[in-house]
Amino acid sequence: MSAAKAKTAGMRTTGQVVLWWVERLELNRSVSASYRRTMASLMRCHVIPALGQLTLKRLNRAEVDDRLVWPMQQTHSPHTVHKAVQGLLKALALAVRQERIEANPLAGVGFKDFWSGKLPPKAAGLLPVDVPTLVPGLCVAFDKTPVAGMLALMMLAHGTRIGETCQARWQHISLTERVWIIPSQNTKTRQELVVPLTPQACALLTRYRELQHPSRHGSPWVFATQGGGALSATQASKLFAELSGRQWTSHDLRKLARTVWAEIGVDYLVGEMLLNHSMGMLASTYIRTTADHLRREALTRWHEWLDARGFAEAHGLKNDETGITTEAA
Repeated sequence: MSAAKAKTAGMRTTGQVVLWWVERLELNRSVSASYRRTMASLMRCHVIPALGQLTLKRLNRAEVDDRLVWPMQQTHSPHTVHKAVQGLLKALALAVRQERIEANPLAGVGFKDFWSGKLPPKAAGLLPVDVPTLVPGLCVAFDKTPVAGMLALMMLAHGTRIGETCQARWQHISLTERVWIIPSQNTKTRQELVVPLTPQACALLTRYRELQHPSRHGSPWVFATQGGGALSATQASKLFAELSGRQWTSHDLRKLARTVWAEIGVDYLVGEMLLNHSMGMLASTYIRTTADHLRREALTRWHEWLDARGFAEAHGLKNDETGITTEAA
């Protein structure tokens, strides 16, 4: 046997390749924890059971469609099926680049080979018309279950992701400087995000500390468990399921914020900055010169809009304490 063949002789089945990729992915800190969990679950629960025993020589479009795509699309959304196929293709592509397999049996294959048309956009779980009911409900939750209520209100108020919000530490927040710093290692883009804090957000954080259970006092984590440890994204998702009655998700709060920002006139690039989306060099230059003032101005406008729909019940400030001089639109 040649050296090249000996190097690629270890993997014969689709399952071996996918499992190898999953085990690498689970240790890959360059991607977010939520992505690692999602893809590992899809591979272990769907791709490996469906295609794992199939040898690489027998793997082709028809087998993927018959064994994985067609059965899975009857019980899961197109977006979920797309992610499963995407993971399979990534595993094979990496394995062949590293010469762990001799050839990629699905080279040149894409999700369009199994799905006609564009993927439908995910339906929004929350719309602007829901806010007058949503916000008072979150304020009630804030008083009854401060961690769940505060997590939802902070995400709605700032458009942050669930993972980066759960990892917030008190040392990352300065009420004096009125900023919340999200370190680069906690963000999806691996870029530090400095979130301006409005008077409403500062008052909300102050009230939250006062409402915390004694077992959480002294914890470095803003969203701590009763033992003082950090609230995980999985635990947070369960809180959201209970809070929403499974009618909306944490990501729906982020999408809702983005939608209303556009409606109240927040500049598109400013919105992208607040969401910490990756942007090009031109946008980066714009960010360095004008970001701080524009982001704070946008959040001030947003929180005034929320105040008119019940947000003040949570933070407790009056209009003259927030700096509002006119009624929110």
